[in-house]
Amino acid sequence: MFLYNKYKHWHDNIINNAKNRVLEGYKEKHHILPRCLGGKDNKENLVELTCREHFIVHMLLCKFTQGLQKRSMLYAFKCMSYYKKDGRDYKINSKIAQVLREQLEFSKEHIKKLSDAKKGKPGNRKGKKANKETIEKMRLNRLGHKASKETKRKLSKMRKGTIWVNNTIKSKRIKKSDLQNYLNDGYTIGRDRIYLTKEYISKLSKKTQAYWDRRLA
Repeated sequence: MFLYNKYKHWHDNIINNAKNRVLEGYKEKHHILPRCLGGKDNKENLVELTCREHFIVHMLLCKFTQGLQKRSMLYAFKCMSYYKKDGRDYKINSKIAQVLREQLEFSKEHIKKLSDAKKGKPGNRKGKKANKETIEKMRLNRLGHKASKETKRKLSKMRKGTIWVNNTIKSKRIKKSDLQNYLNDGYTIGRDRIYLTKEYISKLSKKTQAYWDRRLA
């Protein structure tokens, strides 16, 4: 799976140097033989690296692996290339990013396999609620944001031929061709408006008025 070129030599030098020292301060554990290539979590396969060394080692791994192993290394490096948390601060330059993305390009057959594998499986966020801090960050990020013409065009195209239905518990947008099946299952046309109580409408009205008062002040 490995090519014995200069990149392998540079990689091995970094690993051997790391084995013969004790790092102080921030450090990261690295699997000498990556887990996706069969590496274990034992002491012999782990080494402590600086943040910069860890980044470089993963970049070098992309240069001396081949076949499916190379794809695994490209994907691993792509995942860690834009990361800023807990002392890590990775961001590769555009030239390297372009080269790696071109090499990691998936074929149509591979994309279809990934799509088929996910069908029928719930998303990893299903049933989970974002905390208040995350919701506030999302709200602030969206302030002043306007969808581009291209995004609006895509949304419009996506919504054509669909219709809202509800069963008083939940609302969902469906294809018009599936409408009769949903009606047979007890759904009705339109979105569920049960939440629009007098109290809710009153609160919404006050918030709307407060917004315009601020705008006109």
